[in-house]
This record gives sequence, C-alpha cells and structure tokens, in this order.
Amino acid sequence: MEILYREFNESKINNNYKRVAFFYDIWSWLTESKAAKKVIELAGVKNGESVLEVACGTGVLFEKIVKQNPDGINVGVDLTPAMLEKAKQRLQKLKNHNFELKRGNALNLEFDDNSFDLVTNNFMIDLMPENTFDTIAKEFYRVLKPGGRLVISVFSFGTKKVNKIWHWVAKNFPELLTGCRPVSFTQNLINAGFKIDKDIHVSQNTFPAEVIRAIK
Repeated sequence: MEILYREFNESKINNNYKRVAFFYDIWSWLTESKAAKKVIELAGVKNGESVLEVACGTGVLFEKIVKQNPDGINVGVDLTPAMLEKAKQRLQKLKNHNFELKRGNALNLEFDDNSFDLVTNNFMIDLMPENTFDTIAKEFYRVLKPGGRLVISVFSFGTKKVNKIWHWVAKNFPELLTGCRPVSFTQNLINAGFKIDKDIHVSQNTFPAEVIRAIK
C-alpha cells in the first residue's frame, strides 16, 4: 500500500499540534497506549544511562523514562512549543529533575555523535515526508553510541483488514489525523546501518502501530 505524500511545513505542524495539545493525551490513551507500553518494555531503560526522546510530545513516555533513570541523563525534544509546555507541566511534578526539555528537529538533532545509550521516538515518522526518512534514520544512528538502542513506534498499515480504515481516513481526511498516515520505516533504519532486533505489530481500537527496536 502506498505511503501518502506529505510536506514538511513547520508552521503548519506547530499550528496543528497547538490545536490538539489540550486533548492529545486522550487520543493517545485510546489509540497509542498499547504501543507505548511496548516501547517502554523494549527500551529496557537502565538507571545511569543517557537517553534522548525525539518528539516527546506531552511527555507521557518521557515521564516514565525519567522515573526509570533517576541517576542518568534524560533529554526530550519536540518541534512544537505547545506540546513542550504540556510536557513541562507534567514533569515539574516529579521530585527528580535530572531532565531537559527543549525544542528540536529530527532532521538536524543538535547533539554530538555517539551521545546517547538509548533513543526513543513515537508516532512522529508518520507525520514526515517520505523523502526525509533516510535523513531521520541517519540522525538517530549518528547520535547513538556504538551498541546503543533505538526504540520507535509508527502509525503502520497493520496486519488486519480492519486496520485499512485508517489509511482511508488519512487519505480522505488528513486534518483529522494532523497529517499523520501509515508508513513503513524498517528499511530506512537498515539503510542507515541499524540491525533490527525486534519488530512488533499491535492494534488498539483498530488503530495499527509498529514498534521497532534497532541496534547500532
């Protein structure tokens, strides 16, 4: 099935996610929480590690990472100020403050090579133009230490007939999904030099997702 065409428009992305920031956690809980649990499981965060979450959104997973890594380095980046503000509100309640939240772009991560033991990324690739996939995969690879882990989730085509409805929605009513659509990203990770360690498909309320763990 085709990957639908999308353009990268930073202003439009910011406006879209500013519009949905106040109820995004509800949507995420209904459609993405099953995949999120798999991401945390496969990430296997070890206390003392250096961890980066790209597109941390409202901080739902980032909060879990920080709790599991109280003596490590935790960095969350997101393109959208409205989402980062929600994340900051969530994280400020923690007693442990060994984290940093800031604006960042997956196409050009402003970190040194070999900086992180673990990189996570959830439901961002499905928003980006297909011609940026290789660049994003290379950036993930670059900032990871040798032997480091990448764990991501993407809006996928799914393995069940009922999952196809979401491709139809993305094609005909893209604004309902803030421009997100089903994608495939595994080959781009392989092209960047990753070894695919785990590749799991999940479906929640008919919404399909793929969770991948890859090793540098």
